[in-house]
Amino acid sequence: DKTGTLDSKAVGTGPYKMVQYKTGEFVLEEKYPGYWGDKAAGPDDIKWTWSAEPSVMNMALQAGEADVINPVPPQFARVLKNNPKFDLHESPGASVFWVALNTDLKPLSDVRVRQALNFATDRDGLVRAIMSGFAQPANSPLAPVTAGYDKTLNPYPLDLAKAKALLKEAGVADGFTMSIAVQGQDARIGQVLQSMWAKIGVKLDVKIMESGVWTKAAFADQAGKKADNTGAVLASWSSGANGADLQLRPLYYSKSFAPGGANLGFFSDPKLDEMLDKAASTLDENSRNAIYVDAQKEINQQAPQVLLYYQNDLYATGKNISGVTMIPGGQIVVKDAQKK
Repeated sequence: DKTGTLDSKAVGTGPYKMVQYKTGEFVLEEKYPGYWGDKAAGPDDIKWTWSAEPSVMNMALQAGEADVINPVPPQFARVLKNNPKFDLHESPGASVFWVALNTDLKPLSDVRVRQALNFATDRDGLVRAIMSGFAQPANSPLAPVTAGYDKTLNPYPLDLAKAKALLKEAGVADGFTMSIAVQGQDARIGQVLQSMWAKIGVKLDVKIMESGVWTKAAFADQAGKKADNTGAVLASWSSGANGADLQLRPLYYSKSFAPGGANLGFFSDPKLDEMLDKAASTLDENSRNAIYVDAQKEINQQAPQVLLYYQNDLYATGKNISGVTMIPGGQIVVKDAQKK
């Protein structure tokens, strides 16, 4: 807008209106008397705060300074689940965690090398070690909550012998060295992958970055990633409840290369492009989902990424809070919340 205040003085049609916004600290909302729906539902006001520190959210709930926290860090989920003062709410999530492989760089340009990394990845172990069990091992670039997801896929069970054989076929039997860009909060994932891939001779250089630096590295163009020798990027993506196209097209379509899109590894597959275009123009849901099943198989076969896991949606409330719900993808809805 002309005055530059649209982000802090937004006008909408929902049950609440914003009354105060303090950058980096909180947003305060109160009931909008002109709301077209049920004016009696929900609290009189809602204060949204945020923190980059997982422990801060956990302590805020424990101290009664917050009534709801979202998302619950997996390392604190078990403690909250076992505490009778709180309710931990868990549901299948839409977030897919994966490692985008730079298909422009050798030897990652060889599909056999990319497949080898997948066979060397213990997804069940990752879920236990990193997510405390609050996730599902990924078998597809689509999350289970997304229409068209194929639960029967099992493309890369842990198989170190198969991984080593593929590296030998690709001419790198003794392994190779590659780097991965990770954000600070995901450092542990990078370190676990480093240990896993070392078993097949792959030396993984984990480059830990703060958020802004990571974004620049992750969304660098082909020349930028080549100059920095960035072999991989640890990332996640969620299309929420918005369908398979918004999960697959940004990440795997040939015209979605970074920095304009989120195809971080510059993967290009005309066969897949054709599938995605055909699915997007197919009105019949069953026919469209059948195309997406084939698309999942094609992506898995070409292995432009190492699939890791689907993070469960987790939020916690005090026992005195009811009426909070969650939309797949992690968005909580509090318009009907009640505090006893």
